[in-house]
Amino acid sequence: MSREARVGLLALAGIALFVIALFAIANRSFLLSDTFLLRARFNRVAGLVPGAPVQFQGVNVGRVESVQLPPEPGGQIEVTMAIKEEARRVIHSRTQAQIKSEGLVGQQIVVLVNPPGVQGEPVSEGDLIVGVDPFDLFEITDRTLASVQRFEDAANAFRQIMLDVQAGEGTLGKLIYDPTLYNEFVATTNETRRVLNNLANNAEALVALAEEATQGVQSILDKIDRGEGTMARMLNDPALYERLLATADTLRLVASDLRAITGAAENAANWGALGAYRFAELMEAAKHNWLFRRYFEERGYMERAPFEVRERAIEQAYRQLQARMRELDAWERQLQEREARLKALETRLSALADSLAGTDGR
Repeated sequence: MSREARVGLLALAGIALFVIALFAIANRSFLLSDTFLLRARFNRVAGLVPGAPVQFQGVNVGRVESVQLPPEPGGQIEVTMAIKEEARRVIHSRTQAQIKSEGLVGQQIVVLVNPPGVQGEPVSEGDLIVGVDPFDLFEITDRTLASVQRFEDAANAFRQIMLDVQAGEGTLGKLIYDPTLYNEFVATTNETRRVLNNLANNAEALVALAEEATQGVQSILDKIDRGEGTMARMLNDPALYERLLATADTLRLVASDLRAITGAAENAANWGALGAYRFAELMEAAKHNWLFRRYFEERGYMERAPFEVRERAIEQAYRQLQARMRELDAWERQLQEREARLKALETRLSALADSLAGTDGR
């Protein structure tokens, strides 16, 4: 075989290998597959880059097409994914896009997850699905460092408290290191022991005193049972019981008579008040009679009665209120008329403005 033939065969073999590798890479990255686009929005993407794989239950079903920054500060990052057409049947509108790490130190990938027990509508080209922010290791680290710092501050404060206690400062330090408290406690213990010893020594005397008291009470009860003494007679004599009942009935009758007398007194007082009121009205009428008018003028009794003064004052106040209400009604009518005029003027101004705008437009 000539040298030119070997070179040609080698070139053909290289071209074939290049085509095979190109098809393998294209098939792996879905460049030659039918795909549709889905979008998801995240607050952070943890280093997700275009070309990252998209998986569904561990199976590669697409790739990340683009990662776009938010249009304004505080917005969300939009991630566009190209998904194989054959995966459309397992994805719906409630599917979640979660950003996870491929392995412990691998690249960031997008995992599509269907929430259990939730069914959504079929997805279309360019639909927006729910995005779940990735686990932020830096935030956890910051919180851990803050917790460690707080624990260190608490340890320092506790160390300072222990130093103060060892120095005998504060209540706890005095309780531990001040001998006065110990001496008072010992004295209290000794006093308590002495009191208990005295109680133990006097226990027999207290028991004897209680027995004597019990015997005295029993003796009194025995006398009552035998009918001796005033208490026994009061308890055992039925005649005394009958007399007490008769006395109670008498007291009940007396109370009834007192209630009747009280009612009669109240009625008399009411009639007296009514008579005084009628007499006052009669005397007031006599003041204005032409036959007795001069007598009352000479005696100086022509002043108005208090109830007349009150009635005149009430009548005058009522008239003033009526006049004020009429003034308010007149003001209300004037305000309504002015409001109607303002509305008419506003309508005319609007029409004039519209006509001017039409003229400018022409």
